[in-house]
Amino acid sequence: MLIKISKSSAIHFKTNDTPKGRLVPLSSHLYLNLHQITELSHYTLKTPQEKQSIDGRKLVLPAETKVLHISLAPTFASYPDSKNKERRIHERRFYTLHYLPEAIQDYLAVRQALNGQILNES
Repeated sequence: MLIKISKSSAIHFKTNDTPKGRLVPLSSHLYLNLHQITELSHYTLKTPQEKQSIDGRKLVLPAETKVLHISLAPTFASYPDSKNKERRIHERRFYTLHYLPEAIQDYLAVRQALNGQILNES
């Protein structure tokens, strides 16, 4: 089952490949396989944070920005070891999504879909 995270200029994200301290605007839909998610955490920023956009411009994340951190199973990203062809390298991929306050409805929709997959909701 897939979860769709709709494109929005009020959502920024980073992955393993994003340079440190930078965020990328979500300019196209992102689909994640719910069966590949192994870790999930979420929190709200209490104070503003300053980051950089992918092109180096200053980006301020205001307080009340919702953050959703998703780690995928290591088998999601595996490739042959360049030194030993018998081995495979397994990389734990992650996505960290930052929902600005104006994208709260998008955040709540994604959280509701994710919560529907959790067996012990207490």
